[in-house]
Amino acid sequence: MLYFAYGSNLSTKYVRQYTPSAVFVRRALLPNFHIEFRRYSDNLKGGISTIIEAPGEMVHGVIYEVDPGEIAALDILEKVPLGVYRREGFKVMGEDEKWYTAELYRVVKPEGPYTPAKKYVSWMVEGMKEHGIDPAYAKRFVDLYPTLPESSEK
Repeated sequence: MLYFAYGSNLSTKYVRQYTPSAVFVRRALLPNFHIEFRRYSDNLKGGISTIIEAPGEMVHGVIYEVDPGEIAALDILEKVPLGVYRREGFKVMGEDEKWYTAELYRVVKPEGPYTPAKKYVSWMVEGMKEHGIDPAYAKRFVDLYPTLPESSEK
């Protein structure tokens, strides 16, 4: 199954804690959305991301191939059974300029916006660097916490 990651799950190290089979397929874009931190995490003490409709904008992320049997673990991580996030199929454009249908997670009832959780942003930035996400796009997240170890290179 194809899964589009745009937040903390950009980090392979992080996402594999829940889906050990996750294999990077390619970078991809989700058109007409942007990222906002509209869910508060008590554990992380700050906002975590979701996608919000934004005509003309793009969310940069990655497509992973994930064993369908492991998706239940990701659903639990994303609190789908509690109605916090929902998993949906979206069309994303791969860096090969082909369209793919991939599952992604988005907040059911966005709140906030909240100040992004520092640790959450560090996972995002780690994953962006790992996968070579466009540095101009990544900069807006790096600039949230420029002292993060993963964001020390500008």
